[in-house]
Amino acid sequence: MNKFIKYVPNILSASRIIVASFLFMFNDFYDPLFLGLYMFCAFTDFLDGRIARKYHCESKLGAALDSIGDGMTYLPLLKILIVQKLIPSWLVIWILADLALAFVGAFIALGRFKKFFIPHTYVGKLLGVVVFVLPLMVQFVPVNVWLIAIAFNATINVAEIIFIQSVSKEPEDVLSVFHVNKNVKKELVEAEKN
Repeated sequence: MNKFIKYVPNILSASRIIVASFLFMFNDFYDPLFLGLYMFCAFTDFLDGRIARKYHCESKLGAALDSIGDGMTYLPLLKILIVQKLIPSWLVIWILADLALAFVGAFIALGRFKKFFIPHTYVGKLLGVVVFVLPLMVQFVPVNVWLIAIAFNATINVAEIIFIQSVSKEPEDVLSVFHVNKNVKKELVEAEKN
């Protein structure tokens, strides 16, 4: 394997963070430059994890950069919704409460494992897709309907993450609550057989 390839996922994530910081300058979903930068962020988000898994160069730094990149990409959407008055205040409070609970979960993990641990679950991936298509969907679906779907999905995601962070025996990336401690259970079954 080319030695450079192990740095590519982190370079992609870091470039997404840099480009996403420019998204805060926009107040409209329909600005072509906004959409171009937003699509770049989506493309690098799609690529970084796949390259890391394919070449077995996943890292804690990469996971942290990916999470920061997600926030940097999606927070400008909330800003635009607020500036354009497309989101009612109760929904802003709901979404901010979900974000606050995500931080609570991160601190639970920090207390238990002495490091931040945010699992990338199926529900979280679905949330990413639902949020990602927001600028495209506001043309076809009433924005409040789509935002309620996002907030509901975010609440389920945060609840699942906090559960995983609270009951996991070790800080590992699991795909759902049904995968928690799967490796530990398998080891116990194998130990009982011996």
